Amino acid sequence: MVIAINTFAVAQNSSLNKNEAISTATTENIFVHLNNTTLITGETLHCKLYCTNPANNALSKISKIAYVDLINSDNQVVFTNKIYLDNGKGQGEFFIPTTIETGNYTLIAYTKWMLNKNDFKTSKTDLLVINPYLAAKKSNPNKNYNSQSQETKALGSASLAENQIKDKNFAIALDKNTFQERELVQLKIKSLTPEIKKGSFSLSVKKIDNLPAKKQLNASEFVKFNSTNEVTNRINDSIKFLPELRGEIISGTITNNKDPKEVNHKNVALSIPGKEFAFKIVQTNQLGRFNFILDKNPNYSNVVVQVLENDKNDYKIEIDKNTGYNLSDLKTNDELSLTSDYKDAIEQRSIANQIENSYYSLKKDSVATNSGSFPFYHPLAKEYLLGDYTKFPTLKETITEVVKEMYYREKDNNYSLNLRDINYDLEYFSEPALVLVDGLLIQNVNELFTYKTENIYKVSIVPGVYFYGPKAFNGVINFTTKNTDYVTSANGSYILRTEIQRPQNKIIAFKEDYTDKSKYERIPDYRYQLLWQPELTLENKENIISFFTSDVAGKYEINVEGFTNEGIPVSLKETFEVKDSTVN
Repeated sequence: MVIAINTFAVAQNSSLNKNEAISTATTENIFVHLNNTTLITGETLHCKLYCTNPANNALSKISKIAYVDLINSDNQVVFTNKIYLDNGKGQGEFFIPTTIETGNYTLIAYTKWMLNKNDFKTSKTDLLVINPYLAAKKSNPNKNYNSQSQETKALGSASLAENQIKDKNFAIALDKNTFQERELVQLKIKSLTPEIKKGSFSLSVKKIDNLPAKKQLNASEFVKFNSTNEVTNRINDSIKFLPELRGEIISGTITNNKDPKEVNHKNVALSIPGKEFAFKIVQTNQLGRFNFILDKNPNYSNVVVQVLENDKNDYKIEIDKNTGYNLSDLKTNDELSLTSDYKDAIEQRSIANQIENSYYSLKKDSVATNSGSFPFYHPLAKEYLLGDYTKFPTLKETITEVVKEMYYREKDNNYSLNLRDINYDLEYFSEPALVLVDGLLIQNVNELFTYKTENIYKVSIVPGVYFYGPKAFNGVINFTTKNTDYVTSANGSYILRTEIQRPQNKIIAFKEDYTDKSKYERIPDYRYQLLWQPELTLENKENIISFFTSDVAGKYEINVEGFTNEGIPVSLKETFEVKDSTVN
């Protein structure tokens, strides 16, 4: 018997790649390169993540999602962000709000797979956040401020002493070491080896001030810290956290109110509704647990999860909360009391930041364009654009007069929607059609028969038996509304409307360009961060990176971090100076 492909369509997840062989002996760690470790509220913290295999420091391909936590001195998580990892590389941007008080903070990064380690100690970076608008709640009146001043000055001078780091594979070269305001800088990064060491790198160019600075590990130091150690790096035999090998995992549990044991092999559906939508169906295990693997796009946070069973009203559904790093393992940072020695530096940097923020509309970062996503039934669907047909006020009339393959049945004031297959008689197939509105699963289609048809933009149909996940349906019907804002009237413990945290979209940092000097002549430029380039590739013998200085005079630091394709760490630092044009 020959069956047409349109009649029996098997839904597949296009994002699923071939499984890689991973075991408890396979692990990973994350190196974080930050643009700064001292931040004024209102500034943005930039970071580049390198997820590496401790055995050879090559970029890991296990996890697709990383988690970044900012933790205060009370070991409380201030915020958690998710970051996509593309072949072990990721980047994030974190705005520091004025609601955060002055103090010491710690930033850690990890993957779910890393949480399974026997003795997991993540690499961490200490940060200092200064909030000039909010008095710190913590203070130590018995603290010796002169002593504190010496300590913080020592931190700053230590940072200055480490502003030059050489590397045996690459070198930084500048045509000169002193520049004028708003002058073009041609930075050269040269390969020192006969064979070019390709890899992934990140570049930061920032002003150095006399504020206390926390030292962050460079890539070479991270490799030493991250050296292979059976106890530290081995994964537990009992796995608690699944590796997010194929993408972001959203997990949860269903419970049965009538029979607690009846939770195995139950169908659960997840909808991320919208113009571009996601729809998934999975089955629970014997404990009522389920896991959804989400595609990268669409990256919406609103989700609707529901039990897809005839006795759905007997169930309650819950989504797991994020389980992060065990904070009891973190050492609390020492209290920091800033003295009047830093008053001028804090004021100057804070004013510069306020000026930059006031011109944000002219200098704003941009969000990288995400590749569009197709519905799971693409390209099998036939579409009816209702604007091309005579308008009918009711769904009944629209089905009868426009969508010829669709028909409805009514019994005891309950409706069902079905599709005809012109090639085969599928009357024997008892399963209903899969009905969606903007990608949102509709289990009781009665509500659609009272919905205003004038709000529907198009109807997409796939006739025939359609296999998707663990279920088979008598075709697929998706109504797309004009504003993609449909809200179902369904309610009960079996359906859960919630928001989930999604990974950050990739941000492209603003880069000033004074090629046309008159264009920004009347706009002040108080950038302390001259350049942040998280996706740097050094593929030539001599690589030239161009940027412009700002109106802020002083000493600046160039910092390059990363890893070659062979797992060789690269760390480079150099400095240059911007002269004040008003001073002779």
